[in-house]
Amino acid sequence: MQELLEQLKQLVYGVWLHRWIAVLIAWMVCVVGWPFVLKYPDQFQSQAKVYVDTQSLLSPLLRGLTIQTNPTQQIQLIVKTLFTRPNLEKIARLSDLDIKTQNDEEFDLVITELQSGLKLSTAGRDNIYVIGYHSSSADEAKSVVQATLTTLVENTLGDKREDTDVATNFLDRQIQEYESRLNEADNKLKEFKKVNFELMSAGGGYYSRVEHLKGTISSVDLELREAQTRRKSLAKQLAGEQPTFGIMQDSLGSFNMTSSFDRRIETLENNLDELRLKYTNIHPDIKETQRILDDLQQKREKELEERREELETINAQRGGGLNENPVYQELKLALAREESNVSSLQVRRNTYGAQLKALESKINSIPDIEAELKALERGYSITQEKYNELLNRRESARLSQQAEVSADSFQFRIIDPPRTPTTPTGPNRPLLLSAVLATGLAIGLGVAFLISQVRPVFFSSKQLNAVTGIPVLGSVAVYSDVEAARHHRKRTLLFVVLTIALVGSYAGILLLQLFPDLNSKVASLLPDMPTHVNAYYLKAKQLLINFVNKF
Repeated sequence: MQELLEQLKQLVYGVWLHRWIAVLIAWMVCVVGWPFVLKYPDQFQSQAKVYVDTQSLLSPLLRGLTIQTNPTQQIQLIVKTLFTRPNLEKIARLSDLDIKTQNDEEFDLVITELQSGLKLSTAGRDNIYVIGYHSSSADEAKSVVQATLTTLVENTLGDKREDTDVATNFLDRQIQEYESRLNEADNKLKEFKKVNFELMSAGGGYYSRVEHLKGTISSVDLELREAQTRRKSLAKQLAGEQPTFGIMQDSLGSFNMTSSFDRRIETLENNLDELRLKYTNIHPDIKETQRILDDLQQKREKELEERREELETINAQRGGGLNENPVYQELKLALAREESNVSSLQVRRNTYGAQLKALESKINSIPDIEAELKALERGYSITQEKYNELLNRRESARLSQQAEVSADSFQFRIIDPPRTPTTPTGPNRPLLLSAVLATGLAIGLGVAFLISQVRPVFFSSKQLNAVTGIPVLGSVAVYSDVEAARHHRKRTLLFVVLTIALVGSYAGILLLQLFPDLNSKVASLLPDMPTHVNAYYLKAKQLLINFVNKF
């Protein structure tokens, strides 16, 4: 511990030996630094508080009908991107800072100053933001804050409109694409059904159609057997009944009917006999005469049948119904109905059997056709589902856009608008003046300490012995006469005066800060060094930012 104190004492002696250098360096630093601080222009701060209201009245009403976004995330993203280069350029133009620049380099310095001076922070609760800016001009500070606030609002609303337009345009393009795909799938399905319409079924697949036809045929066969059995039974019953009771004479039996074709038929028969005597049966004349004769005989039978019907009608009107057997007539009608039913069932049986044979003959092609049909219908259904979904989304987007026009999902409410500051907020000159004094003293003491280490001085025989290792036999004291002592006192007094003057100047300058008007007058007498130094500082800062951005 003793050795440590001894070393500390020697260091203090070494610095004290070069005290003049320390005090002169402190004076030089203060003489340069204090005017810089005094001349540095006052800084004015303007602030604006804005509240972002994300609680829209339409949000709960339109939930499920429109596209819901998270307004808080949108605000956070916009706030993070507010101080990008394009936005800073917009702020500079809105606040007329670009008018002061003459070239791109000066404009870059303005952008750098904006980037370093603009501050955006939260005010302790959600969605309340504080925009602040420091400037040497009070009006400039207010205009920059107002321009920043305007940019924030415009970017937010503009991005919302742009995002909605982009989404709507994208949906329109997708709808057109899916509409064309839907039309193409519809045309393919129609062409397929046109080509295979005979093999298409209204419902069910191939095997279900086959089973259905087999079941139908079995049912028809059963009905057909039942109908044939009933017809056979009716025929037996009809055979055991007499058609009439024999009460009235049948006038038709004694009536010999003739026709208009009898004489012609008789003549043709005679001619045909004569021709057969001359020719064989394959002779054309014989064939032609036979054909005409057959035709006339058919016409004669038809005419006679018509006359018999007329006579039966007349006979019935004259009371022939009394001679008819009603049971026989009923059985005859029932038998006719069963005959018709059997014929109908046979036609149905033949038709269904032909359909079944046609299906069974195409057993290898119909499953493939049905599989292809299902694939086409599945593709059509998927495309139609996506198309309808896109239509719904487009309607939701349009409804969202109209809702945003009528009532935005979030609104900006300015709590505290930017005002022109009347009193400067900086710089903190007392602190800067103290820092300059402390820096000067630190540099002076550091230089004095460095010199004492470069040119060491031994202050005691013990120190000399410790460094050289040579025993010290004795020491010689310096005797100062009266003149030397007077000169030493003068130097010491001058040192004290310089030190007191330094401290007094510091105290006077601090006292001067209590009188802003007087301080401004004193500062106006000083050279304009801070302006040039500030320009050099901004240029150096811009170069540093560009260097960092490259990497």
